[in-house]
Formats: sequence, structure tokens, C-alpha cells
Amino acid sequence: MKISICLLGVILPLAVACSPYVVDPVLPEPEPTIPESSGSNGENQGGQAPPTSGDVSLYTDGNGDTAYIPAGFSVSETEGERNVRTGLVVIGPDGSEYVWVPTKGTPLKIRDFGSYFSGSGSLSGYGDETSLPAYQSMAESVEKYGGFYIGRYEASFGSGSSLSDYVPASKRITADQSGRIWVRFSPQDATTACENLYKDNTTVQGFFLWGANWDTTLQWLVDSGCKTYSEVASDSTSWGNYSDDSFSPNARGNYTGAWEQAKANNIYDLAGNNWEWTQERYGSNYVMRSGGYNLMGGACPGSRYPAAVRDPLPGNSNHPNVCFRVGLHLK
Repeated sequence: MKISICLLGVILPLAVACSPYVVDPVLPEPEPTIPESSGSNGENQGGQAPPTSGDVSLYTDGNGDTAYIPAGFSVSETEGERNVRTGLVVIGPDGSEYVWVPTKGTPLKIRDFGSYFSGSGSLSGYGDETSLPAYQSMAESVEKYGGFYIGRYEASFGSGSSLSDYVPASKRITADQSGRIWVRFSPQDATTACENLYKDNTTVQGFFLWGANWDTTLQWLVDSGCKTYSEVASDSTSWGNYSDDSFSPNARGNYTGAWEQAKANNIYDLAGNNWEWTQERYGSNYVMRSGGYNLMGGACPGSRYPAAVRDPLPGNSNHPNVCFRVGLHLK
């Protein structure tokens, strides 16, 4: 068994003040080192972090908080992207970027934020995803390692020669950075595409986000002080690309990562921009989250469609304003 540990010293405060966590005194951020070790000193929501195998490495930031890094991935060198509590960014071998969602203080579970566009108006009508084998595999990893990764950006088309064999990417798309956000697909296709991502990597598994991953990410934003509960559950206009926001005029979801105002703990476009499918179910329908700039030609204000909104629709490939986001869990 091989275990690597990254010890970092002190981390600089975030460039965007999105959290109350501040390291004092402020010292230059040292370069990471990876010494050989026979054990780990991290913690997860169940206690001490377990030993790792293969080429997984244990990263420790200046606050002493830890995250596990899959083989072939690296921690961002950018100031403000190296702190576990407020959004540790890692970069995959394909250049895709992901953020570690720590679950030590924010356990993985479905949460009722009270925001429903359609459906029963409560969680009572939604399916129990926790009984499904794929969910259980993800949840076991989260319990073991104390977190999971979420795509920093909405999914775009990555490598592949046709729709049937494309895998998704998690990369910034702007007027100056080319790419195409992955819309007009079925949730079933997204499940397969995510599972095929990094399929030759023995340390990480791609997956299509579940409702619990979405809810836990939003609750982490609240718990870390990045967003208020109201900004997540009631009105996300201030940090999302909606029809009535003040920072993205006439933007219709063609980009992701284009506006710093739409960043929360280093994750872009969790509110607004494009609606995002999840694996959560309401009857035979799949549940969309995040709200968006519009839906089927109709304007979407952030006060009606906050980041926590649930909206079940038939899972077909006819929605031009609905995309998805990649999740990763360690094996």
C-alpha cells in the first residue's frame, strides 16, 4: 500500500471574501511536499480518515483540514483555491476542474429547503434514492473519505468522436474560451457518460449527481458562511445568471464560469444559468435543480427559481436549457 500526504503550512485568505474562515497571521503559501508515510491524519464525518491505497494522496491545508486527491489529479496553484473549508480546487488529467465538498460538518443527505416549482410541495412525493446500489456505492465512499467532488462548472462535451461515446468535461466556457455546454440529452445518457469518465483510473469514479449531493453542496455553502440560507433556498438572484440579475445581461446559459458574481466556494453557476438534471426522481420524472436563465422560452427570476428549487420533468432529450454537473467519488 502506498500513501502520500501533502503538507502545506499556512494558506493565504481567499481573494473573494466568501467565508468567515481566516488564517492569521497571513504568511506566503509554501509549495506542497509529498513525503512518504505509513498512515494518515485526516478526519471524516465518521472519525479518523482511513488508510488509502494505490496513488490516492492526502492533502492537508494550512488550517489542518484534509481532502483526498485521486491519482493523476493535482491541487490548483491559484491563490484562494487551496483551502478545504472554502473550496479546494483540483485539476484532472484532462484539465477539468472539481471542488471538494467536505462532509465532516455537513453530512451527506437529502434536505428540504422548501423550494418547489412543481410536484407535491414537499419531499413526501420524491423517491428514495438511498436504496439504489449506485447511490450506496457513492455514499460509502463519502463516509470513508469524508467528502466528494463536484464539477466546478456545468458539464460540457469532453473527449469522444460521437454523442454515444463522449465523456463530459468540467471546464470554463466564455467568449474567449471555447466549448459547448452539454444540453439536449437524457438523464440516462448523462449517467452513462459520467460513469465512463476516468474509467481507467483505479482511484476515482465519475457519477451523475444525486439529489443528496446537490443538497449537501448547498448546505455546505451555508455552513461555511459563503451564502445565507435565504440566498440558497428563497432568492438566489445575487449570485446566479437569471433573467433579472444585475451582472449577466442578455446571457442565455451559453457560458459557464463567465461571471465571478456567480461563484460560491469556487463553484460556478450553482444558481441560475442552466437548469441541471440530477438522478433524484419524482415518480417517473427526473428532478432539475438550480433554476436557470430561462426554461422553454420563459424567463426565470432568481426569486422564484433559487438554487435549491426542485422541478421534476420527463427525462428526455428535448430541453435546450437543461444541462448537468459531474460528480466524483474516490474508490
